[in-house]
Amino acid sequence: MINFCRQLPTFVCVLLLAGFGTGCSVKGPDRLELQSGQYDEAFDAAGQAARKVGMPPLLSDRVGGVIEGRPRLAGSVIEPWRIDNSSLQQWGENTLHKQRRRVRFEFLPIDFIPPEPDGDEELVGAPLPGSIEGEMRFTDLTTFEGPVELRVWVYVERSHQSGARPNTWSRAGRSYSTNPLETISPDDGTTRSPGLWTPVGRDEAMERRLLSEVQQSLAGA
Repeated sequence: MINFCRQLPTFVCVLLLAGFGTGCSVKGPDRLELQSGQYDEAFDAAGQAARKVGMPPLLSDRVGGVIEGRPRLAGSVIEPWRIDNSSLQQWGENTLHKQRRRVRFEFLPIDFIPPEPDGDEELVGAPLPGSIEGEMRFTDLTTFEGPVELRVWVYVERSHQSGARPNTWSRAGRSYSTNPLETISPDDGTTRSPGLWTPVGRDEAMERRLLSEVQQSLAGA
């Protein structure tokens, strides 16, 4: 690390060392098992853990057991006060690229087995909301009795700008095409292209840290 810093400007080295010191690796569980009586407390603790790392819930489905947080840009070496990175590699990637994290909590009954087609039945698509078939596949976790498992996924997504048009006369010149839909008001019912953010991996260290936060909250309850 010291040899690497000798090749960098002093202020960059100081920021890098500061960031590396704060973003230490965190050990923790890769899943949590709890009883249905702890579900409400665990659900609230998961939402609080998401808020603590700057990704407050955009979706909180207590009945279905799903929480999705608002994506947040990852910290770089010029933000040494950010402690969301857990390794030097993460600090470097988030400095060289514009990246963000997206968190998703999922609660499921431990004995849940997703239905798998055997190849002989007719494919009719997903069950309609409120239908008998849909109710048979759905578990209301607010009334469920039995062991429940909690898992967390933290996805890392990288930003990119589509429609690049390199200049044919100069390597330095470059422009970008414009999507006409981006100038239309969202009230017209059109959808925006999701291609500006591409998933590039998962942050397992943050997943374990979030599960540890929920575990500590349940232990202190």
